[in-house]
Amino acid sequence: MPAAKLAFSSLPPLELATPTFISGDRADEFEQAIHTKIGERARAFFEESGRTAGNDTANWFRAEAEVLGFDLQIRESGSWLALSASLPDVSGQGMEILVRPKRVIVRAQRNAAEDRSGEAANLDPGEIYLAANLSVEVQPQSAAASFRNRNLQLMIKKSQPDKLLDSADAATS
Repeated sequence: MPAAKLAFSSLPPLELATPTFISGDRADEFEQAIHTKIGERARAFFEESGRTAGNDTANWFRAEAEVLGFDLQIRESGSWLALSASLPDVSGQGMEILVRPKRVIVRAQRNAAEDRSGEAANLDPGEIYLAANLSVEVQPQSAAASFRNRNLQLMIKKSQPDKLLDSADAATS
């Protein structure tokens, strides 16, 4: 009698990781490190331009766009925000998430086998950063995240659900 086969034995195993949320002093250090990376890259743009004055803001925004990927998709659903991102070159191990009332930043480690020959100067090629500026304020302590099959899913409760905002607006009218 032939050995029984499992119905899904040909599928690769699911890759699952639970990201770590950072807060307190560690969160402040995290933000400072990102600020420093952006500043260093903005300075490099300034140097590359022959030290042309008057482009500080443009250099900063260019550096920020290079350091922080803004690839987090945001959906609102009642009193919650759902953020998601596909991260094909990330394993999920060691992923960290910073949630502030109006911003989310994710740091993850890239897989070692990925080609990074086109990386920008002065950036750690082993790290990837994603950021999202939020249109509504959220409760950072309510955040929950998972990383499964190279997809990040993040849920965060809004500080004031739409219904509360609508009733407050009606009361002031």
